[in-house]
Amino acid sequence: MATPIRAEFSLEEINSIARQTTVLIAPALTPTLREDLENNRNNPLNKEGFWNPGSGVIIAKEGKKYYVLTVAHNFFQRHLDTAKYWQDSQGKPYYGIRTWDGQVHVVQEVNDGRNCPLQGQPDRQHILIRFGCRDRFIPGTDMVDRTLGADQVKGIDIALIVFESDRDYPVATLGDASQINSGDTVYISGWPDPEKERDPATNQCRGRQARRQRRLAWGPVTGKVNPDPTNLGYSIFYLDNTRVGMSGGPVFDRQGRVIGSHGQGSLLKERCGGSPNIESAPNSGSPLESENNSPSQGNFQQFNQLIQQFSSGQNINFFLNLMAQSGLNLPFKQELPSEKMIQTGITPLEQIAQSSGILEFDPGQDAFADPQDVVEDVYKLYSFTLESMLRDEPSGGPGSILLD
Repeated sequence: MATPIRAEFSLEEINSIARQTTVLIAPALTPTLREDLENNRNNPLNKEGFWNPGSGVIIAKEGKKYYVLTVAHNFFQRHLDTAKYWQDSQGKPYYGIRTWDGQVHVVQEVNDGRNCPLQGQPDRQHILIRFGCRDRFIPGTDMVDRTLGADQVKGIDIALIVFESDRDYPVATLGDASQINSGDTVYISGWPDPEKERDPATNQCRGRQARRQRRLAWGPVTGKVNPDPTNLGYSIFYLDNTRVGMSGGPVFDRQGRVIGSHGQGSLLKERCGGSPNIESAPNSGSPLESENNSPSQGNFQQFNQLIQQFSSGQNINFFLNLMAQSGLNLPFKQELPSEKMIQTGITPLEQIAQSSGILEFDPGQDAFADPQDVVEDVYKLYSFTLESMLRDEPSGGPGSILLD
């Protein structure tokens, strides 16, 4: 990937790129799904919950179609194939993708029909392109049991989802993960779910939290392994400064290029809703339980040592190889973001620090919640019906709505 390389971008500039390309992904909160969500809120048998919004990053554009890189575990199989949730759309699921301008774009007929474990091959005929899937299984088997089974991911934890818009949104530049070394700083952007965290004042799990704020975390790369399906494909490790809900968010290098897709926190990180490390909180305990093929012993040991302490992401080069092997071609961006694009979304670092209640950030490892990237009520934002979306059709194009 021969790209003219600027030495590095500032933290302000990285955040501007992240702000404009990071998206929030979730199924629409239809009345039936919302009822199940509220009824399940304190269910000890299903601690991961019924509705867990995730993150993603825009990585390609074709005409009016935008392609969002994310992780497969952001798409519960039960959301894709439970017809009762989608009574107003003839049993076909629809999601919302929130872009940086606050607009929510409806994505219809998300179910790719491949079930879980996945059947067949990914193709561009579907809105959702998955290399892995998520459901509740009887441990050690491929038998689904959504009442007593363990929440697991099977396959490679990578996915693409497509939305359409007449608006012009920035597309993130893809980098080269092979050029990333231990000690290099990487930046992770995503939308944390505060309901999966403990209140520091009380040490109790938080209840319903409607407000969401995008987070940018950064720190050094702490290790790399060869991508292996047994480990769901995870291969880049970095400081454990991420939060549940950031799954699928981009991992940037110092030049503002996407070199990975975030998806796992460390096994040692305490979280509400069970104790797994997948950053949207499936209750499997370990992603390794979901696969039967064995990695090399050395890779296995190194992975298990790193996952104990560090967050991890998918390698962008591995993703590109998967796309090529599946015959899926997209016009990925290689040129660095323009100065005009960066200035469009810039927020002065002093303003961010002030809103965070500190004087300055540690340039080596730190994090902040962006005061310019806020959803005041995520439940209200996603409580739309397909009928209302298609009826209103605001200026963003058919099937999109501006709610905040």
